[in-house]
Amino acid sequence: MTQISATISAETRDRLEHYVRARGLKKGFVIEQALLHHLQAVSELPDDVLIPPRLVVGRDVGDRLLERLASNESPNRAMQALFDDPVAAAPNKPS
Repeated sequence: MTQISATISAETRDRLEHYVRARGLKKGFVIEQALLHHLQAVSELPDDVLIPPRLVVGRDVGDRLLERLASNESPNRAMQALFDDPVAAAPNKPS
């Protein structure tokens, strides 16, 4: 066995604590299982479908995103088409 140390956010720690208490599991077991599941999924999926759990944007982009989220702007045609029929809205890729 190898011991690994990692710094995690307070939110992640709280969620882990709640999960292990609710199920009567050990933290080490849950972390190892989660890591194994993650590594298995990453190894089976193509790189272009993996989305990082956190996106880092600059201040300007963040401000623009907040403005857009706060507005009551209707979705544009492309976004509406995506929600109406995601398969049809996907761009065609040459075979």
